[in-house]
Amino acid sequence: MIRFALAPRWWAWHLALVAVLVSFGWLGWWQLDSFGATAAGTRPSGSSPVLGIDDVTAPGGRLGADDIGARVRATGTWDPEGQLVVPGREVRGRAGALVLTQLVTGEGVLPVVRGWVPEGTDVPAPVSGVVTLTGVLQQSETEADSAVAPGGLREGQLSYVATVTLLERLPYDGDELYDGFVVLRSQDPADPVGRLTQVPATDTADSATGTGGQVGRWRNLAYGLQWWLFALAAVVFWGSVLRRSRTEHLSGPDREADPDGEPAPRSLVVPRRTT
Repeated sequence: MIRFALAPRWWAWHLALVAVLVSFGWLGWWQLDSFGATAAGTRPSGSSPVLGIDDVTAPGGRLGADDIGARVRATGTWDPEGQLVVPGREVRGRAGALVLTQLVTGEGVLPVVRGWVPEGTDVPAPVSGVVTLTGVLQQSETEADSAVAPGGLREGQLSYVATVTLLERLPYDGDELYDGFVVLRSQDPADPVGRLTQVPATDTADSATGTGGQVGRWRNLAYGLQWWLFALAAVVFWGSVLRRSRTEHLSGPDREADPDGEPAPRSLVVPRRTT
């Protein structure tokens, strides 16, 4: 069987199998790396430096796994016209909504979860003028994180915090908007009135919005294992192809010679019927 598999006519197929295994293996590791980064937190709270937002990401770019949970600083002015609320979010067992306001910086537009308000509470307007804030950088949520059906939203509401939903609701281009969003931790100058409740966070991808990040994190794990199962299936499939080809070779007209031109063992030769 080994000599049969090493015949020159199979070499190209073996190389193709190796390419598939390397690709699927790398894709699996990449997904598991994303899972590990969001599960353990690549930037533990209080121990990592506060970086300028443009040192971590840029408008129109994409967040990497290592960027999630980064403590960032940004300076700009709030866009009160771009303020939205995300209903159906609980904090300490109380129903309410996230307050999402866009910070216009010198480079682009940064979505910021300024805080949380209880259900039925008026949303305070952001302070005017230039502000400097620090916060935790998060990846976009998915539709699975939404607690409200799109049809149940009112004017000024958003079902979940994601770049794609913001582009649909706000008059900004894709190259203006930063990917993901920031959960506010401090602001200078602070809002004089109408203080918002700070959203609990642990500086990981699960931190910003209660359920946000959990679904996406476990999806990374499932995808990683799935790619490795695909690689295993490719090996099993290739082995079955070789076995079937070997069987056909032994039972065909050339059954008495192997791929190297040597006689096959007599025990493997099918006797010819004579009359």
